[in-house]
Amino acid sequence: MTRPDDIRKEILMQAYAVRPLAVSAERIYRDAKKAGYDFSLFEIKRELPFLVGEKLLFENQTPGVTERTFEISSIGVRHYENTYAA
Repeated sequence: MTRPDDIRKEILMQAYAVRPLAVSAERIYRDAKKAGYDFSLFEIKRELPFLVGEKLLFENQTPGVTERTFEISSIGVRHYENTYAA
């Protein structure tokens, strides 16, 4: 598995774990650091649009809030369960 694949897997795992709540890139970064990963915040932010484009995550737009948050979609749940949790 390549580094971008590892990052995407970690993002999906964290979004799956807190569903139906939304998660920010900063929270993903902090939790990945606690788990021992060396992913940078930049790398995580770079992979989020890919997962949104693949419809595995969707972005929440909260008026008046500058922090972007992401939720796992039903397609993302199925993808995570079939690919990583099996």
